[in-house]
Amino acid sequence: MTLTRKTNLALSTAAGALAPLALAPVSIWPLAPLSIILFWLSLQTCTSTRQASLTGFAYGLGYFGVGVSWVFVSMVDHSNTHWALAGLLTVLFCAGLGLFYGLFAGLFHGFKNRHHYPSLLFLGLWVSLDLIRGWLLTGFPWLYLGYAGIETSLAGYAPLLGIHGVSLLLVASGLLVYGVAITKPYRLLLLVAIWLTGYGLSLIQWTQPSTQTSIKVTLLQGNIALQDKWLPQQLTPTLNYYLGQSYQHLDSDLIIWPETAIATYWDYIQPAMQGITHTATARNSQIISGTVMRESQHQGDDYYNALVTLGQNRETVDDRSQGYYHKQRLVPFGEYIPLEQWLRGLIDFFDLPMSAFKIPTQEQGLLSRSPVPIAGNICYEMAYPQLVAKQAAAAQMIVTVSNDTWFEHSLAPWQHLQIAQMRAIENAKPVARATNSGVSALIDAKGNITSLAPMYQQAQLTGLVAPKQGTTPYNIGLNWPITLLSLGLVLFGFGRNFMGFFPHRFKP
Repeated sequence: MTLTRKTNLALSTAAGALAPLALAPVSIWPLAPLSIILFWLSLQTCTSTRQASLTGFAYGLGYFGVGVSWVFVSMVDHSNTHWALAGLLTVLFCAGLGLFYGLFAGLFHGFKNRHHYPSLLFLGLWVSLDLIRGWLLTGFPWLYLGYAGIETSLAGYAPLLGIHGVSLLLVASGLLVYGVAITKPYRLLLLVAIWLTGYGLSLIQWTQPSTQTSIKVTLLQGNIALQDKWLPQQLTPTLNYYLGQSYQHLDSDLIIWPETAIATYWDYIQPAMQGITHTATARNSQIISGTVMRESQHQGDDYYNALVTLGQNRETVDDRSQGYYHKQRLVPFGEYIPLEQWLRGLIDFFDLPMSAFKIPTQEQGLLSRSPVPIAGNICYEMAYPQLVAKQAAAAQMIVTVSNDTWFEHSLAPWQHLQIAQMRAIENAKPVARATNSGVSALIDAKGNITSLAPMYQQAQLTGLVAPKQGTTPYNIGLNWPITLLSLGLVLFGFGRNFMGFFPHRFKP
């Protein structure tokens, strides 16, 4: 098949734009392998590394232009950024992310003729660049293609290889379907084997029921408007809502408030929390709240996006359970400003309330050990599979809080929920997710949503959660197995040609 350069770029852009539609909330998962097939076809017509790089960049623009369009929403709706400037910044953001696919395509084109198995090279490079994207400059581990596999049997691989393993197999599925279509029917056997094995793996119970077979959990969704949230006069109404609803739900073992539920420093409101703390302790109930913690009560001190526990946990804190948690992965430009000395004050978006959070210097332990061992994670951290897995290994459930109101009626809240589902599958632990305006949900250890609150309204969601104990292979190996596998796929097909990449003096 011969395509003109413009047609090729258009095909690649369209292929990239299809990929996010395979993810939540559209969730048409076959679009993921279709996107791969079209991208593969567009790369086959490239005649130079430069053309291939442009083709890959076009794919990335389509991918992120659709998938992270919510960046525009947050800037225009919540930071008084003019739509033209917001559009420009969004395009620049997507273009920066598109460079990963430009690099991918350039490397693939440059090496494919020296590799005996170009499809394996494609797979290895795909996962390798995903891993780098999730790490470089603190990373942007969002929109991995593997999330499309969450409703398929490929999700059975997640407790072994994590999200990147699912991505690899979903990309492989697209390449195998293409192989079958071009008269290589034997590839159908491998495709069927991959998917049947995934189904078999999904039947394995990687973790076991806790001694406490179920606990009653209530999520409070205050739906406080962002333009009001940080106003001093809003503090009392907000506190009245969360305290009032907590008193009404003290029959629950666990009550969870969302990220920075009370928009002020924790030490400022701590005296007002003593009553609910004592009552919750007496009723064997625990409250977890998102808050802002600082090292002392002086102006200019470092402060942290945090979780804090109230109630029965205070009497059971040990060396692995500290009763609080400081966020370890911050959102660039939202929670801290890179190159702050130049960007702070440039536009309103860089001056959002509480946009100078600090990263804790000490490793964070379990959030709580009562009513069960709980791992805490805040908002964007759920997109970091290794971070969550390290916390979840010693826990029996995962609690995450967020404030996705920044992204309003966009793809982001549903993408974020799907990410939480994958973390549940990887760790085989249930997840309780409390947000300010949605999507608040209870998720079981298989990634199934068992309870869901309505979006953009105040809601109190109560349900039973079944804690799980034990670990999955992913808890132990983290990303190392899939990293080694992806590198192996890249190197395997070079064979004796591998030494050709080194200077002559290093050749045997």
